[in-house]
Amino acid sequence: MKHFYHTLFFFLFLGQYCMAQKEAVFKLALEHGHFYCETTLNGAKAKLMLESGVPGLMMSEAFYEAHKDSLKMEVKESDEKIRYLGGLRHVKYTAQARLRMCDAIFEGPVKITSDDNELKIPIQMLHHPQDNSSIVKIDLGKSQFSVCSRDALQKLARDASAWNMTYNQFGMPDITTSLTISAGGYQKTITGKFIADMGNASLLFLNKCNASVENLFSDGKISLKDARDKRTGKVVAQGVYAEELTICKRMYENVSVGVSTFKSLEECGFLGLKFFTMPAIFDFDEDKLYLCK
Repeated sequence: MKHFYHTLFFFLFLGQYCMAQKEAVFKLALEHGHFYCETTLNGAKAKLMLESGVPGLMMSEAFYEAHKDSLKMEVKESDEKIRYLGGLRHVKYTAQARLRMCDAIFEGPVKITSDDNELKIPIQMLHHPQDNSSIVKIDLGKSQFSVCSRDALQKLARDASAWNMTYNQFGMPDITTSLTISAGGYQKTITGKFIADMGNASLLFLNKCNASVENLFSDGKISLKDARDKRTGKVVAQGVYAEELTICKRMYENVSVGVSTFKSLEECGFLGLKFFTMPAIFDFDEDKLYLCK
């Protein structure tokens, strides 16, 4: 009988450990070029837009007022202004918070805005509830992402290519890699930093303010085409059609690449959502990006 109880205790412990180490998986829905998940924040139902380029959890004032009892945040008044997604937002309150997001944890700054009705969550501030690891697997091909434990990483990253990750002055994750574009019978290669941008719907978007990007088009062999607003006819961006494009050792065929001016950024450009249709794992603790096959 004693042996039976020891065995039972072992399996109960093992079951509890396995349950504790399970990954927090979130389903995503694509709306207007962005991915959203429906979940909870400290028990309050919330619809969150997946992001990597915002300086904290961006929360609408209406959501905060409706759920402040369950959120339990100590807020401070603010007159900060933040520009993202093409608009200038006014931050009315700020807080530093640790919030339960279903089976995961958000920990970091919260910016409560008076002129944005959406909630946006930066993936680099998500943590596993048991070991506090900040490891996020993005698999947009399956419309899901997961917050992973350190123990799970070795299996998940098996056969994946590893890239060193750094952060720019706005806290956005970026990697250094080469980009090769073949267009109009010409081929050119540049090397530089590219931001992993969950808020960008494209595969790749280039920054014309970067000297390497400017050199791609300076001799006119690879020409830029104007993209115009359908209503006004005004040029809103430029682009190039690439018969073949290779970045991070991933090759793409027949893709359009946007080109615009981002004066506040030094990077070559952005890797957007279409780049992450193949699985990728962000290890924000060890500053590594794993690109899975």
